[in-house]
Amino acid sequence: MKKVIYGATILLLALGISGCNSHRAQSGITVPEKGELKPEILVTESSMKDKDCTALQTVDASVKKLTIFHSDPTREQANYVLSKKGKALDANVVRNVKYTSGVGMTTWGYVDATGEACRCNLN
Repeated sequence: MKKVIYGATILLLALGISGCNSHRAQSGITVPEKGELKPEILVTESSMKDKDCTALQTVDASVKKLTIFHSDPTREQANYVLSKKGKALDANVVRNVKYTSGVGMTTWGYVDATGEACRCNLN
């Protein structure tokens, strides 16, 4: 009986420590839940070769789920972080985005994304 109480206590503490957010980004950017995602700039896997673009900097995102009970992180959440980082650089596009995902040593699941923040003529 003590083992059950001990296990339940640890579980409740773990959930309490994780707080209300179910995902975190390594950059300190708060990652909203799925329904609240609205990237501020265009984030695309395309190279946008047909547009006049000036590359600014490579940006990356890593969204991790905090416990086994939270939903898996999504590409949309990673795109949200990329858009925040790109906007901070005065970019209007993050292009050539590449994704990886899985389970890590310190997380129950992650989505990593890397792209190139650019200023592009979208007309």
